[in-house]
Amino acid sequence: MKTMNIKILISLFMLGFLSSCGSNEFIPTTDICSVEKHYRDDIYQVKIEGKKINNHWYLKDDALEVTKFLANKNKCMH
Repeated sequence: MKTMNIKILISLFMLGFLSSCGSNEFIPTTDICSVEKHYRDDIYQVKIEGKKINNHWYLKDDALEVTKFLANKNKCMH
């Protein structure tokens, strides 16, 4: 009985191992990063598809760096 259980476990392990050994195709995101200026001050907020990523406001250069970082992580297109 124990050898049967061990054989089943080994078979399931091998089946799981073999089915997960492929490399997935890289699919780039189609979401768009945008930078929106504050209505009064010279600060910017980073958004993906119109939704803000956080409540932080950045200087323009910093906001652009954040969008580049997100684009490199495939979170959005820059």
